[in-house]
Amino acid sequence: MTTSSHNVANSPWMRLVALVIAIALGVLAFLIWTNTGEWVPGVQERGEALGDLRVDADVAACLDKRFADIAVMVEQDLITAEAAEKSRTDARSLCYQRN
Repeated sequence: MTTSSHNVANSPWMRLVALVIAIALGVLAFLIWTNTGEWVPGVQERGEALGDLRVDADVAACLDKRFADIAVMVEQDLITAEAAEKSRTDARSLCYQRN
């Protein structure tokens, strides 16, 4: 018993539908690609505005003190560089939570 290789998914009409969908997606991708230049500068401006944000003075003072203490411990070989990075992360969390 042989099976028919002709079914709905393999019909010429479905191939035409697939071709139309492929062309539509290609046109959509082209339109998106050509219009990205309009919104990219806006994203860059917002990114530059993030650089203007400042940390609260109390948080900055806390971070400066704790980072200086960690730097002294690294200079005295009391902790490794990996431990210092973990300590900085912990200090950052602590200072933000307190203030």
